[in-house]
Amino acid sequence: MGFMDFVKSLKLREWITFAIFLVSLVMLIVGIVLIVVAANSMPVFPSFEIPTCPTNPKAVFTTSFASGVTWSQNLENPNSDEFRMLASQLEANISSGWTAPVIPTYYYKALVTVYPPMLTQVNAFSQAQNGVNFYTQFVFADGTVSTADVQSVITAQGYPTDTYTTSTAQCSGLIPKSNQPTVSPGTMAPGVSTTPSAVLQNGAYCDASQNLLVNIFLVDVSTPIIGTLDDKLAKISTYLSNSTLTINLDQNNGWTNQENRLVIYGGNEAIPLGRSRNQANWNSIISQLNSTIVNPLNVDSHDMQEGLRYVMDNYMPQTGVATNLIVVADGFGMNSANTVNEISNVLKNQYYYSIGIILMSTSQVVQSVVQPIASDFFHFYPIDSIDYLQNTAVQNTQALWGCQAFYPTAPPATPAPTRIPLVTTIGQQTTTTPRPTLNPLLPTISGCTQNVLFLIDESQNLLNNGYSSAIQYAIKVATSLNNLNNLSRFSFIFYNQQVVYQSKTYTDFTTFANQINSAQQYLGVSNPTVGFTAARDFISAQSQYNNDTVRSVLFFITEESQFNNNEQAASQIAYSIRSKYQTQIVGVDLTGSSQSSSSIQQIVQYGVRDAYAPSVFMSVTQPSDITSDQNVNTTVYQLKCKDLSNCNIDLTFVIETSDVQGDNFVDIQVRSVLNVLTYYLGLISPMKISVSVIYFSSPPNLTVGDSGNSGVLFQQFTNGQTAIDTLNTTSFKPYGAASDLQLGFQLTSQSLQNAFIQNSKFVVFFARGAYDKFANCCPDPSADAASVQAQATVQGVAIGPYYNKDQLDKLTGSNSIDANQIIGNANVSVQSVRSQIAGQIADQLTPIIDKFINSQYCPGVPDYINPPCEEPIDTLILLHANDQNNWNSIINFTANELIPDLLGTTGQPSSKVLTTSYPINFAIASYYYLDTKIFADFTYLRSAQDYIKLASTLPFYPTKGTATLSLAYKKAVEIFTDGRPYASKNLILITDTIDFADVEDAFSEHDAMVQQVGGYTSALAVNTDTVPGADYQISVDPLELDGRNQYAGRQLANVLTTKTCNYVPVQIPTNPPTPPVPTLPGPIPVVKARTVWPDITILIDTSVASNSNTTGMDAVSFEKIRNFLDIFVGQYSIGEKGSKFTIATFDGQTVDYACKFIDVNNYYDLNSCRNEHLSFYSRNHGNSRDIAYALQNVNSNIYASNSSGYRGLNENFLILLTLGTSTTTLNSELKNIQRNGVKTIAIGLSNVMNNYDISQYGQYSFLISDWNSVYTGIDTNYDLVDRLIQTTTSKRLPSSTNFFGNLVFIVDQSQSILSDFTNIRQYVSDFVNQFSVDWHKTQISIIPFAANVLNPLKLNAYQTTVDNYLSSWNSDSVSTSNIANIGNAIQYAADMLATATDRPNYVIYVVGSENATGAELSTKLLNNVEGVYVANYNLAAQSYAKQLAFDASKIYTVSSSSQLLNRVLPLDYYSGNPIVSLITDLYYDQQIVDSINFPVSSIAADIIILLDETGLTDDDFATMKTFLANFTNLFHIDSTSTQFALQAYNGRTIPHDGFHLYESVSNENVKNRISQLTLAKATENSTDADLAGAIEQELFFFLTEANGWRDDTTTYTLIFSHADSFYQRDTATAQNVKNQSTVFSVGTNGQRFDYVRNFTNSGFYETVSSVAQISLTAPAIQDLLTTIQNDYKSTVYPTAYPVKSIVKADFIFLIDSALGTAYTNTIENFLFDFTNNVGTFSNSGNDTRLAFVTYGNNGPIFTSNFNDPQDVTSIRNRIFNLNLTAVNGISNLRGAIDSVILNEYTFGVDSTRPTYLTVISGSASISPTIDNRTSRQLNTRYSTFMIEVVDNNDTFEYVPQVIGTKSTANRVIYDKNLNFKDNQVGTYTSWISKEFSAWQTTFPSANNN
Repeated sequence: MGFMDFVKSLKLREWITFAIFLVSLVMLIVGIVLIVVAANSMPVFPSFEIPTCPTNPKAVFTTSFASGVTWSQNLENPNSDEFRMLASQLEANISSGWTAPVIPTYYYKALVTVYPPMLTQVNAFSQAQNGVNFYTQFVFADGTVSTADVQSVITAQGYPTDTYTTSTAQCSGLIPKSNQPTVSPGTMAPGVSTTPSAVLQNGAYCDASQNLLVNIFLVDVSTPIIGTLDDKLAKISTYLSNSTLTINLDQNNGWTNQENRLVIYGGNEAIPLGRSRNQANWNSIISQLNSTIVNPLNVDSHDMQEGLRYVMDNYMPQTGVATNLIVVADGFGMNSANTVNEISNVLKNQYYYSIGIILMSTSQVVQSVVQPIASDFFHFYPIDSIDYLQNTAVQNTQALWGCQAFYPTAPPATPAPTRIPLVTTIGQQTTTTPRPTLNPLLPTISGCTQNVLFLIDESQNLLNNGYSSAIQYAIKVATSLNNLNNLSRFSFIFYNQQVVYQSKTYTDFTTFANQINSAQQYLGVSNPTVGFTAARDFISAQSQYNNDTVRSVLFFITEESQFNNNEQAASQIAYSIRSKYQTQIVGVDLTGSSQSSSSIQQIVQYGVRDAYAPSVFMSVTQPSDITSDQNVNTTVYQLKCKDLSNCNIDLTFVIETSDVQGDNFVDIQVRSVLNVLTYYLGLISPMKISVSVIYFSSPPNLTVGDSGNSGVLFQQFTNGQTAIDTLNTTSFKPYGAASDLQLGFQLTSQSLQNAFIQNSKFVVFFARGAYDKFANCCPDPSADAASVQAQATVQGVAIGPYYNKDQLDKLTGSNSIDANQIIGNANVSVQSVRSQIAGQIADQLTPIIDKFINSQYCPGVPDYINPPCEEPIDTLILLHANDQNNWNSIINFTANELIPDLLGTTGQPSSKVLTTSYPINFAIASYYYLDTKIFADFTYLRSAQDYIKLASTLPFYPTKGTATLSLAYKKAVEIFTDGRPYASKNLILITDTIDFADVEDAFSEHDAMVQQVGGYTSALAVNTDTVPGADYQISVDPLELDGRNQYAGRQLANVLTTKTCNYVPVQIPTNPPTPPVPTLPGPIPVVKARTVWPDITILIDTSVASNSNTTGMDAVSFEKIRNFLDIFVGQYSIGEKGSKFTIATFDGQTVDYACKFIDVNNYYDLNSCRNEHLSFYSRNHGNSRDIAYALQNVNSNIYASNSSGYRGLNENFLILLTLGTSTTTLNSELKNIQRNGVKTIAIGLSNVMNNYDISQYGQYSFLISDWNSVYTGIDTNYDLVDRLIQTTTSKRLPSSTNFFGNLVFIVDQSQSILSDFTNIRQYVSDFVNQFSVDWHKTQISIIPFAANVLNPLKLNAYQTTVDNYLSSWNSDSVSTSNIANIGNAIQYAADMLATATDRPNYVIYVVGSENATGAELSTKLLNNVEGVYVANYNLAAQSYAKQLAFDASKIYTVSSSSQLLNRVLPLDYYSGNPIVSLITDLYYDQQIVDSINFPVSSIAADIIILLDETGLTDDDFATMKTFLANFTNLFHIDSTSTQFALQAYNGRTIPHDGFHLYESVSNENVKNRISQLTLAKATENSTDADLAGAIEQELFFFLTEANGWRDDTTTYTLIFSHADSFYQRDTATAQNVKNQSTVFSVGTNGQRFDYVRNFTNSGFYETVSSVAQISLTAPAIQDLLTTIQNDYKSTVYPTAYPVKSIVKADFIFLIDSALGTAYTNTIENFLFDFTNNVGTFSNSGNDTRLAFVTYGNNGPIFTSNFNDPQDVTSIRNRIFNLNLTAVNGISNLRGAIDSVILNEYTFGVDSTRPTYLTVISGSASISPTIDNRTSRQLNTRYSTFMIEVVDNNDTFEYVPQVIGTKSTANRVIYDKNLNFKDNQVGTYTSWISKEFSAWQTTFPSANNN
C-alpha cells in the first residue's frame, strides 16, 4: 500500500493523529539537526514508522521534584494564589515537553511520538530539601502511552520523576514530609494540637479526645461490583470499629466531647443507623451493617447524592463543634453528578464541614467526579479495593481528618497536602500455587495420583483369544503407574451383556493384581452400554474425581468389532464420565480392524476436542502385542493430570522473504514450515493448536513506489489443512529489497497481541539474523524482539547468505538452529535437495516444539475477567449470521460466555435487575438487509438472567440480500442515545458475513458513529473477512464457538470483555462547573395532601434502667426513636398553614424541650429540632418515670403558655412514648390536657406493659413490644406511622373541648356487676373527663340503675358538680338487688331529655347483667335522640343489648369489664377496638349533626362589633346593651373559642368606648364589659356617622396580635348601624377590612344605605325597624346567626368540591389487560364517562389531563401519557383505540407503576399539580409484588385509588401496597359493571373531590398559579 493509499484509508478520527504526526515530523527534523550539530559523534537516528491511532484514554500519575523552589506554607493550601501560580507554571513547563518526540533511553529504537495529554493537573506539593515535591495527574487519549515515555518527557524538562498507573500506587510513592508522623504509638500527628494530659493509647495515631467533634460516617451499602455485599459490610464494620481508637477515643468509658454518627445510603434510601458517645454503643450501631438490614434487595445505586443530601437536611452545624464527614464508598451514581456538587458546596462552604472520602474504586471516571466533593486533595483517598480499607495508611489518614477537623467557621488556610502512602510489602500479593517441578524424563501423569478403572469386555472373542493379554496389559499398566505414584489405586470391571465381576472399591496395586488374576469368566455377547453404565456408577461412588490432585482414568479394553449399534448410546455415557466425573478414557482395541477402531474411537470420544481430558486410543492387530513395553509406555505417556488437560498453543512461523534469500532459501523455509504443520496436523484445531505465518523483508517505501513485501499470510488458523493449502499456493514474489528484522519482530508482536491472551505461544523465526546498526537500512530490532520474547517462547532458525547466528540468538533468546550448517555445500537449486534439507530442519524443530507443548501448565477453563469493568460502559451487542448453524453458535456464545463475563466475577445468572449504577448496561440487536432488529435497549434494563435467556432464544431471520452493517452502525447511534450520557458507547460485533458492497458505507457510518457517540468497537469475525470500523478484531472458525469447547469460548469472552472495558467516551468528562450555592440546605420533601394538618406534641420517655431487670432508654435505642421520628414527622407539611411540633424528653422530674411550636416555622426548623437539639447526651437521665409530672409540665409550659406558640384552635395531638407506667399516680394531669381539646395518643415501648397499662395515658393507644428489635423495631415500623398519620390527618372531628351535646350514661349497677364496678366507674370517668362541661359545650347525665334508678346525676353543665359526682361514685352505691330493670332508667332519661332540645342528645348504655327488663323501651322512648350506643362487657347480655340499640353496628361488645379500659389499637386495621370505635363513632355522629346545623357555641372566631351610637337615646342604648349581652352569651367565650371586641362610634368624634379581644377571657367578663359601655352623643349634634373612621380604628387597633387578634382564626365584623347619613371621607383604607374579615351589617333604624353595603363582603345586610325591636328572636338577628353559622360551618366542613370544576389536576389509570377483550368496551365507556363528568380536558395547561397504561405479565403494554394531546377529542380517540387482550402469566402491576414513577419526566408528570392514580384490575394476585419502597414512593407523590372489577367485596392482597395504607375504607370500590352511575363509582368521585380539597388546603399557592 503506497503513501497515498494509506492517506485515503485513514478514518476520520485518524486525521487528527496524522496531523499530530506531521507536526512531530517537522519537530523531529529540527531536533535531529540540532543534535547532529551538538554532537558529531552521535549516530544518525534511523527513520521511524507512522504511529498508530489512539485507542482508549489512560491515566498516569507522577511524583516529581522541582529544585530551587522556596517552600511556603501557602503551598499546602490548594486555594492559595501561591499554590495556583506555581502549579500553573509547572503545568506549562511540563506541557512544552510534549511538542517534540521523546528520545528513548536506548538510541537505536524507532522514535516514539507521545501525544500531549488531555489533562495535566498538579494536585499537591510537599516540602523537600532544596525544593518541593509535586504530584501530578495526566489523562492521555492514547492508551498505548507508556509510563517510561511520560517519565522521559518530564525528566527531560528538569524534574526527576517517578510514574505510576494508579493513584494508589502514587500514594505509595509519595515522598513523606520531614515531619510526617509514623505509625508508632505516642507519636503526634503534625498540626494536631492536644492538651498535655492527652496520652495516646496503643493503636492511636493522633488525639481528638479533647476536641468538640462530631464524626459522621456516610457509608455506601450498595451491592459491590466486586465481591459480596456481606464481605464488604464486614470489612467496613471492622474499619468503623477501629476508627475511634485511631483518634484516641476511650474504648471502655464514655466520650466527653465526641459523637459518632452512622448514616447508610445506596440500599433503599439514606437511613441513619444511630449516634453514639461510647465504644459499646458504637459497636452496637455498627452491628446493624448486614445485608438483611441495610440492603435486603441488593440495590446497587451508589447514590452518594442521596446520602449527602440526608446529612445536609438533617445535621445542621453546631456552634463550637467541629464536624468531620467521612464518606466510605465503592462507586458513584453518575446520574447525580451535578446535584452532588451543589450539596457538597453547601456542606463545605455554608456548614464548614470537613469532608473526607475513601473511595474503593479503580474507575478513573468515578475518581474524577468524586474527588471534588472532598474538602481538598488530602481529604480524598482512592484505593484499589476494599481490602486496602484496613491498611494502616488509610486508617491513619482518616484519623488525621478527625484530629484536624475544623470548627464551623472557614477552614484553615493550610490543610495537609498529601496522603499518607499505603503500607505495602513486596511479595505480599496473592499468587497461585506454583506447579511442582517434575522429572522431564518421566511422563506427566507422574505429577498426580490416579484412580484407575479397567473396563474389560469379557466377550466370547476375548475369552477365545486375548483374555490373558488383556489381564497382563492391565497389570503392566498398573505396575507402571504404581511405580510413578504409589498412592494410586486400581479397580476393574468385567462385563459382556451383564456385569460379570468387579472390584468393590479402588485398592492398592498388590490387592488389585491378586484380584484381577482370579476374575471369573462367563461367555456372553458384548454390550458396551452395560459396561460403561457400570463404570460410570462405580466412578461416581468410589472415585476421587472431584479432587484436583487426583486423575480418574478409565481403560476400555475390548477385542470386539461388532457392538450391535450401541456405539452412540455408549458414547453418551462416556461423555458423562469425561465431563461430570472428570475422567480420562483410554480405548484399547485388541483387534486392529478398521471397523473395530472406528467403533471404539466413537465410544471413547477419541479426537473430540473440548474442555475435558482428551481420550487416548491404542490399537494392535494381535492381542499379545498390547503387552509390549512400548505400547504400555505409549499409553502411560499420553495420560495427563488435570492441570495439563487444556493447554491451547499458538504456533507462529516467521520467514524472511528478502532478495538476499532468493527463491531457494525461501523455498526451504516454506517447506520446513509445511513439514512441521503436517507433523501437527491432527492437533491443529480450535481446541489445541492455532497457527500463523508471517513474512518479512523490506518496509514500505524503502525505495520510491515500493509498497514493501512484508505482512501476515494468515493468523491463528485452526484448520491445519487450510493452513497447509494456503502456504503451499502462496508466492512471495517479488521479494523485498532489505531484511528489516525490526519489521519482522514488530509484525510478530502485533500478531501475538491479537491471539488469545491465555494461550501458550511459540514462535519459530527464520532469518539471516544479520544486522549492522551503521550500514543497514532498517531500525534496531532489539526493542521489538524483546516484546516478542515477552509474549512467547522464540526459536530462531538462522538461514540464508551472509547470516549472523549469534545476533539472531540474541534477538530470539534461543540457540538458533543453524540451517546453513545443515545445508552445507548441498546444491539447493535442486528441489529434492531442498525437500531433504527442509525435512532435516523440521526434524530439529519438532522435538523442541514438543518439549514446549508438554511443559505447559494450563489449569483448565480460565476464570471470568476479574475484576470486571469498573468504568461505565454502555455495551451494544450487535449480531448477524447468514448461516443458521453459525447463528446458533453465536447466540449460545453470547448468552453463556460473553454476557456473564461482561457482568463480572461470578458469571452466574442473577435475577437482580441491572441499574444505571452498574458499570455495564446492555443493548442487544441484530442486523439484516436494510433492517436492524432491537431485542433489548438501554431504556429498559433487565436482570442478568433475563439477558442470558433473551440472548439464548434470539430467533434466526434469513438475510435476503446484502447484510447492511452500515445501516446497523447508523441505528447504533439511536440505540446509544438512550444510554447514559457519561458512559462509553462500546460495541461488540459478532458476524459471519461482511458484504463487500457495504464495506465502504460501513466504514463511513462507523466513523460517523464515533464522531457522535465515541466508543470502542470489538469484532468477532466468524469465518469472514476484516470487519469495517473495528478497533479490535478476532477471526475464528465456527468450531471455536462450539459450546462444548468451554476453554476456547471463555478465552474469546475474556478477550472481548477486556477490550470492551476500554473507556472511550465521546468527550472526556470534566468536573461540572460549580453551581451557585443554595441559600437553604435543600428542597423540602414532598408531602401528600391531607385534609387536616394538626399540631403535635411528642413526649419521649428517656428514663434509664435502674437495674439489669428493668427496661430503660439508652443511646442506641434512642436513635431508633429518632429514626422513627424521621419517617413520621417528615410526612407533615410544616409552617403557619401546616403543622407545628413540640418535641420533648422526660425522666424523673425533668422535661427537656428540644423545640416548641414557636420554634418550628418550616421544615428546616423541625429537622434541626429532631436531629440536633433532640439528644440523649444533652443531660444525665434519671431512672424514675414521672408521667404525671411530665404531663403537668407540658400543660403549663405548652398548652397554657402564651409564649409556646400553641394554637388552640388547631387540631392538637399529644403523643406519649413511654417505656413503662408512671412512678406516680395520674390525677387531673391528663384530663386537663384533654379538656383543652388535645387528643392524646399513648405508645408503649415495652414487652412487659399490658394493654391496660398503656391505655390509661391516651384516648388512642399502641403497644410496640419489639420496639428496639434490630429487624422489626420502631424505626422501621411503617404500620405504626401509617396509623398515626391516618389518625391525625384524615378528618377534623369535633374536639372534646368543643362538643355541643348532651351525654347521658345509663349504667347497670345491680348486684350482679359488683365485681365489675371499679372498671365500670373508671370507664365512665375516663369517658366523661375528656369533655369540657359547660352550658355552651357538653352537659353530662349519669343514670345508675338496678331495680330502680339509683342516685342519678341529672343533665348538668357545671364541671365541678360532675367531677364531684364521679369522685363520690363508689361501690357502696351498688344495689343489693340482682334485678336490672333498665326500663326504669330509660323512662327517667326520656323524661329528662324531653325538655333538652337545644342540642343533640346521645345515650350511652354500659351494661353487663345477663338479664335485664325493659330494654324494649329504648326504641320507643328514645327515638328522638341523635345517637344510642351500647357498651356491653358481658357476652351473655347480647340478647337485650340488641333491643337497646337502634343499629346493631352501635353495639360494642367486649369479653369483660376490664376490656372497657383497653384502648390499644391494632396496627392492621382489620381487627378494631370496640371501645375506641364507640367514642370515634360518637364524634362522627356529632360531626354529621354539626355539618347540618353548626352550633353557635362551637364557633371559634374573633368577632369585632362596630356599634353606631348616632342618634340613639338612652333607652335605645340600654336596649342595645341588653341585646349585645344576650347575643354574645350565645357563644362560648375564651381564648380557645370565640373572642369579642367592641368599638362604639358616632358623628365625627374619635371612637370613645369599647374593649379589646384579649379581654374576652369568659362570657361573664364580656357581659360586664358591655354593661360598662356609656353613650356619647355627638357634640356638634351631627347625625353624620363616621363609619369609615371606626373601621380604620378596627384595622389599626383591634386586628393586631398585640391586642389579642388571632391571625390564623376566622374573623367577623358586625356593623350595627343607626345613622341616616354618613361623614363623607376617603374610604380606601377602610375598604381593606374586607381582606381580613367577613363583614355583616344590621340596620337598627329600618333603613339600608349603599354606603354601609359598600363595606360588607358577606352579602348580609338586613334591618330591624327600630332599636326597640332588636332581640335574639328578631328575624334579622335570626338570619344573622344562621349566616354566621353557615359561614363558619363551611370552613370546618367545606362542601364537597364539584369534580366537574376541578382544574390543574392530572388523572392516571393503570388498566389490567387480564380483564380481557370482553371488558374493552366497558373500560372505554367508563373512561368516556369520566371525561364527561370530571374536570375539563384541554391543551391549555390550566385544565385537567388524562393518561392511561395497560399492563400484562411483562408490565406496560400500551401507554398514553401526559405529553399526548389533551383535548377531549384526542383523549377519546386514544380511549377508542384501547384494546385489552388477556395474556398468559400473572399481571405485572409493579412494572406499570414503575413506568410512571421512574419515568416522570418522559411521562409528563407535573409535581406542581395533584395527580390521581387509579388502578383498575380484576387480578387477585400480581407478580412481582409491590415492595415497600415503591409503595411509599408512589403514595408520597400520588393520590391512589383501587377499583376491583369483581362481583364480591374481597380486597385483593396487594391493595394496601397500592394505596399506601392498610386502611382501605373509601379507597377501594368493588364494581363488576363499572357503571359511572353506580353508587360505588360515586364513592370514587367523592374521594376525588375530597383529595382535591385536601390539595387546596395543603398547597393553596400552587392552585392559584
